[in-house]
Amino acid sequence: MAYWKDTGDGFWELEEAGKRILKACACARDISGRRIDTRACTLTGREETKDMLILHFAGEEGLLLTERLGVSPEGIPWADCVLEDSAGQEVHTRELTPLIFSSPGAREGEVVPAIWKDLWIRMLTVPYDNTMWLRYEALPLRAGRKSYELSVLYSEESREGILVGAMDFDRWKNALVCSASDANTLEARSGAADEGTHDACPHGVLSGREVSSSRFCVLYGPDYRKLLERYGDFLASIQPPLRWTHGVPFGFNSWAGLAFRLTQERYEKSGDFLRQELMPGGYQNNGTTYVNLDAGWSVMSPKQLAAQTHRLHQAGQKAGIYDAPFAFFGKDPEEEIPGADGHRFAEILLRDEQGRLLPRVDGAIPYDVTHPLWRQMTERKFRRFVEWGFDYVKLDFMTHGGMEGVHHDRTITTGRQAICQGYRFLCDLLSEEKTGRPFFISLSIAPIFPYGYGHARRVSCDAFGTAQDVEYELNSHTYGWWLNGRLYQFNDPDHIVLSKSFGMDRESTQGEARARYTTAVIGGTVMMLSDDYECQEARERALQFACNPAVNRIAASGTAFVPVHSAGCSASAAYTATIDGKRCIALFHWSDQKETVTLCAERAQLPGQGRYVDLWSGEARAMENGILRWEAEGCDALLLEEA
Repeated sequence: MAYWKDTGDGFWELEEAGKRILKACACARDISGRRIDTRACTLTGREETKDMLILHFAGEEGLLLTERLGVSPEGIPWADCVLEDSAGQEVHTRELTPLIFSSPGAREGEVVPAIWKDLWIRMLTVPYDNTMWLRYEALPLRAGRKSYELSVLYSEESREGILVGAMDFDRWKNALVCSASDANTLEARSGAADEGTHDACPHGVLSGREVSSSRFCVLYGPDYRKLLERYGDFLASIQPPLRWTHGVPFGFNSWAGLAFRLTQERYEKSGDFLRQELMPGGYQNNGTTYVNLDAGWSVMSPKQLAAQTHRLHQAGQKAGIYDAPFAFFGKDPEEEIPGADGHRFAEILLRDEQGRLLPRVDGAIPYDVTHPLWRQMTERKFRRFVEWGFDYVKLDFMTHGGMEGVHHDRTITTGRQAICQGYRFLCDLLSEEKTGRPFFISLSIAPIFPYGYGHARRVSCDAFGTAQDVEYELNSHTYGWWLNGRLYQFNDPDHIVLSKSFGMDRESTQGEARARYTTAVIGGTVMMLSDDYECQEARERALQFACNPAVNRIAASGTAFVPVHSAGCSASAAYTATIDGKRCIALFHWSDQKETVTLCAERAQLPGQGRYVDLWSGEARAMENGILRWEAEGCDALLLEEA
């Protein structure tokens, strides 16, 4: 059982399972620069119950800080802090740090986690979102290294780890930051707005007689992977994911294959190809496929769009569309807002404290999602999606809704408050109660947090069909597999290019195509092909790789495979899962070189002997004396199932 203990010197310790896990203190500051640090102020009171330790501190500059140290009913320890003004006036702050933590230090006869003594200790840095080809990294501690919302300190060799992660995502952006002044010390901070969150303005100010930080939980255990899964389960118990009960979506997305070459005829022919050639071969789920439009669908008129969805529905298929509701990509902010006569886009774009428009990020200016005109414009647009008959929407560039700025609704003072309000509005518009049918929401360029507002979230930035895309996609899976089924119903591994995307100067190799399809299969998942099916090569590739019933059965299970290893800034080459009572293994190789890929059964927590069948080739492979070997040449993948 975990419990907190006051050490009486402005610090406290967490103990669990006979070990002293960490030692911590706290600090905070208001916007005038006044600061309070529990290491340099007076302890004025102490309260203790079965599940809570509360410490009250008074600083010399007129600030009060209350540290709340609790243990949840599930046995998970957590901490937050509350800032007040000693004169009883409102306090205004944009940064609270309820945990500044490090090793508790060795004392004779007492045990601390071995990782605190490990010079090779790794810190998992989690990107705020998935734009600009950001990736996860697991590297040694370094002054200033930052991870958004959560991090894990762990040893790759032993897998022992300590996870510290935020529990609340409705007011603050949070970060875990390596201290610049104390070795092997990290800060769990509420109030993170910087280049990593794409913010040009500082974090918004929260005010009140009392202002509290986000809560941060602490998990310790022998396998950091289990800690990430436990963290996801815990968050899902606080706020469940947006549930989808209609199976893994299989289908087509227009972007990689067609981009702005999209036309009504090409969209229609893509749907026909899925229905007439791929679905009979087994590329479908629950007897249907989705035919999804991406950016550029405005080449079709409302009448044409409605006719296309009707045509798809008559054929037993479903239709998807695209929007970027939080981001303005127009060239002229003085253009009139459709459906809002006399009003200009400039009225609903987010501005800084000097009234200047925020700079473009990824080519777009953020909308002020609290503005009534934005709500009017968005409601009109989404109502038309429903009226036209669509069943699925890809919502892109969602990060823009959480950017810091001055909002029309002055009760909204932070970007996190704003994006939560915007998400709730969209989910209400597309709820089954409003639409009269299930409507799938896939978030694309979106922060990991807040969660619970999309059925799926794309795990990476754009991924196409090369060896580099395979490795990049797997980096997101190596460190983010645990999001699937917990914070989001599905991890979305992006559109699956098997032949050649609009951005490629060559066709993918056979091995690259197999590996790229397999990255999607093990993801959790959303299965959206994307090639130009006017090309015979693309049609042949789809028939070759997308119509394997055994492989698609794994994808349709919705199971995210677990990585066997972490890999610094890269990706694991091996993943495992148990599906329908059978052990499964996915192995990847993305180097140009010919190499022997080996899997250690003990490391993968598999039996030392066993026979497997590669679901791609039908070839039998054996785990012998605890080792499975694969001679790989170039980018390729195996998908093995226990025989």
